[in-house]
Amino acid sequence: MGSNSKLAQARAASRLGRYHEAIGLLSSLLSEIEQTRPRRKALLFDVLTETGRTHRRLSGYPEAEDCLKRALGLFAAGKNELERSRALEELGVLYIEQSRYAEAESTLKESLDIRRAKLDGSHADIGETLNDLGLLAWSRGDDAKAGELYQEALEIRRRVYGKEHSTYAETLDNFGVLYQRIDRLHDAERAHREALSIREKSLGESHPDVAYSLVNLANVYQRQGKHDEVEALLRRAIRIWNASLGEEHHHTGVAINNLGGCYLEQGRFSEATPLFEKALRILEASLGSDNPGILTHLHNLATVYRHLNRNADAGAIDARIQTLALRKLSMEGRSGTQNLLLDARTLQNIKDFAAAEERLNEALQLAEREFGAQSLRVAYILDFLGTNSMKQMDLKKAKDYFLRSLSIKNETLGADHTDAEATAQNLRFLEGLRIDWEGRH
Repeated sequence: MGSNSKLAQARAASRLGRYHEAIGLLSSLLSEIEQTRPRRKALLFDVLTETGRTHRRLSGYPEAEDCLKRALGLFAAGKNELERSRALEELGVLYIEQSRYAEAESTLKESLDIRRAKLDGSHADIGETLNDLGLLAWSRGDDAKAGELYQEALEIRRRVYGKEHSTYAETLDNFGVLYQRIDRLHDAERAHREALSIREKSLGESHPDVAYSLVNLANVYQRQGKHDEVEALLRRAIRIWNASLGEEHHHTGVAINNLGGCYLEQGRFSEATPLFEKALRILEASLGSDNPGILTHLHNLATVYRHLNRNADAGAIDARIQTLALRKLSMEGRSGTQNLLLDARTLQNIKDFAAAEERLNEALQLAEREFGAQSLRVAYILDFLGTNSMKQMDLKKAKDYFLRSLSIKNETLGADHTDAEATAQNLRFLEGLRIDWEGRH
């Protein structure tokens, strides 16, 4: 079999989610190319980039970074720029997954500059970079910017591929996760359901990307208290990722953690604890014990330890949380509100809405200083405060928060924008709730 045929076979295996098979083929091919003189630089670049991409999908971050940097080193800056943008793109996503946000930003912006200079503005590769920059903005807590980038990416992918393609589903799923964070659960559920359907039809029901949609949809159901549905979706996701990525992959760890969270909400503490411990072990091994990406998992473990009166163990976890929280804030730069929102969400999960309100007000004050009192970031936090007040049945306070948010969104986005309509819908729901509440008292 020729080198190009082997590369095509590896790419086909990767598209089908058979990453272990792909990496075996690529490693063999890479060895062959490196022993051949003279080496075919273009082929070597393609193999190194594909190998880096596949290692990243398998959480082999050191190997992935080495391959991608070797690929970039083959062509000097200014030469073979479109080829270089492919390796830059993969490297940028790798940095996001490792919470190396500053490196991700510079790498992805370089990729976007190349692609915009060389390609038509509606080219699929530009859509890919916009999607990845949206993921970076979301990771740093800049929801408004993430939404803008996702919308651009979605439009490009719709025009290029249509609405039944897996790349369109990828951005839909990303939108769903963003909607979850700003409490638009109906929109989130719709986005994840559509993404799941597209991925099952276009990729097959056992493809690893299908499991992303399953986990995302489970997160929505978790917040709606649909525990049976959550458990079924997460168990299916874990089966898919165990088979395709391996039992020690960090995505598998996330799904295991989420299943523990489902049990925690039901008071099934003895079942939740080993799942949280296993998930944390997997994530520390794949991401690193000092990676802020494990903060949520530490929060969960500390919570379940407290329920089991393991206060010393919980205290040790708390110390780690504080250290990582400070690191995360410094990495996020002007988006330091995200960690406060994370704390608030954790407190809401254990029904401590008063403490959650304190965190949300801290986030509000910080956002007002960093982004301005009329910024969309402030509006989104006001939405959080509104829903938190609703959960406390403080309907007057909830109305005040939603009205202020709506005022900002109407001025910034326009009254017909979907984000403004979401807040208006909350106000309409609140009015119906108030009437019902008053009727029963």
